Amino acid sequence: MLRSPDVFDVWFDSAVASWATLRFPSHEEEFGEWWPADFITEGHDQTRGWFYSQLGASMVSFGRAPYKSVLMHGFTLDDQGRKMSKSIGNIVQPEEVVERFGADILRFYVLGANAPWEDLHFSWEAVENTSRMINIFWNAYRFALPYMVLDDFDLKRADLDLYKSSLRPEDRWILSRVNSLAEEITAEMEGYQLHRIVRSISDFILEDLSRWYIQLVRPRTWIEQDDPDKLAAYATIYEVLTKLARLMAPFTPFIAESIYQNLVRGLDENARPSVHMCDWLEGDKGLIDVRLEESMDLVREVSMAASNARQKGGRKLRWPVSEIVIAPSKEALDLGGLEDVLRGQTNSKKITVLSPGEKPRMDLEMAPVHKKIGPVYKGEAKLVVEAIAAAEPFGVKADLDGSGQATLRHQGREFAITSEMVQFRELPPKNLPAAEFSRGFVYVDIALTPELEAEAYAREIIRRIQDMRKELDLRVEDQIRAVVDIESKTILDLVVSGKEHIAGEVRAAELEMGLGLQIRGSLIKDWDVEGVCMHIGIDRA
Repeated sequence: MLRSPDVFDVWFDSAVASWATLRFPSHEEEFGEWWPADFITEGHDQTRGWFYSQLGASMVSFGRAPYKSVLMHGFTLDDQGRKMSKSIGNIVQPEEVVERFGADILRFYVLGANAPWEDLHFSWEAVENTSRMINIFWNAYRFALPYMVLDDFDLKRADLDLYKSSLRPEDRWILSRVNSLAEEITAEMEGYQLHRIVRSISDFILEDLSRWYIQLVRPRTWIEQDDPDKLAAYATIYEVLTKLARLMAPFTPFIAESIYQNLVRGLDENARPSVHMCDWLEGDKGLIDVRLEESMDLVREVSMAASNARQKGGRKLRWPVSEIVIAPSKEALDLGGLEDVLRGQTNSKKITVLSPGEKPRMDLEMAPVHKKIGPVYKGEAKLVVEAIAAAEPFGVKADLDGSGQATLRHQGREFAITSEMVQFRELPPKNLPAAEFSRGFVYVDIALTPELEAEAYAREIIRRIQDMRKELDLRVEDQIRAVVDIESKTILDLVVSGKEHIAGEVRAAELEMGLGLQIRGSLIKDWDVEGVCMHIGIDRA
């Protein structure tokens, strides 16, 4: 190699890079088409050296900047903010991360860990969290595939227009959300806010798709016949996943391509050869329903509060409850027609929304105010306190509210008390634990009836058999034979009426339930179900 003798200074030489790479002035046509550049990007150490030198050279030569926008990235440091160096031993090579987690995980982590212009404090733990999130997305993608394959669901039946009348509110909601996400990502891309996009995608996958919609839609995929309700769910899932693959393509190119090839290219030979050759996805305003999204946010918040109230009352979600009571504090509350969604997610038979400020009937606690009783009754104050403790609070309060005075009887004596002598405090009944949410309180009626208890134990049995199916690595469509021995006649009498339902849920061609049965099967297990011993055996039918 020979050194070019006419290099005045390396930074001055690089200052003309934007037009030198286009071979200007010998190729003016390319220069006219491509120059100035849409953006320039480098680390923040290049501000003076490269950004300014290009700007200066271009202003002298053409009277304008050589780039339309300037992007800048930070440096990669270790998790303690130290520069990576061999002497410290804290260097992490990209190849290490790719080998352990894959290129998509590294890319998604780096793009979302912080704003692009800030230094990245590399953390293996954060990479693992990113990997878990992407794995959740992959499982969401795989969730409906076995059912679709089983039902021969193809691209011709994935057209949402075929199922408009069969779409449930939750279907319209997730379609609205994925299109809102597309609009949000487009806006953030135009502002180069890549970290915000990654967080929006993560939130959508974790909160909207995996933890909410798939939980809502799961029972519909178990319907055996070619039901429009089930096909509408399939078409919705298909639409969401294919749109999500296109939105995620710049951020997780390999996973997006894999999903696209399977769901789109695999079913339509005329589709673009790659997801990366598709046009950028704009949000479909016709499918965006802001009010529905707000209503679903409210339902999810109420559902979370109901779950917290259940925990306080010691009632698991698998156990149905008779009623959820929503008591808004100030403003009227409208669930936007999503009562069925809330009923399903809270596993309750009834949803009641009270007027603002209204509460369900509370227990009343009455306590004496000693400093007001003492001066009036002096030596008999102790008897008055005992009379208050023995009295029925609701009756006393009614008398005080009516006439300002109540008469208490105790040990053959009568004592007149005024409202100053007692304090009242409302308490939720023991069967009505409560939890707060942003607009009031949610009460859950956890009182059990025989019907609720029967349904609860049936769910417990279903869950155990499903776990055993997984242990045997059975496919969704595989039929089984099952024997359930319940060491409690009371519980057996409760659940035997739901035998058909249990058999359908676990795909049992034969189901035997009884007391003192001979357990058989390729897998036999003993279970403690809420203190009741159950012996279950299953086998492939």
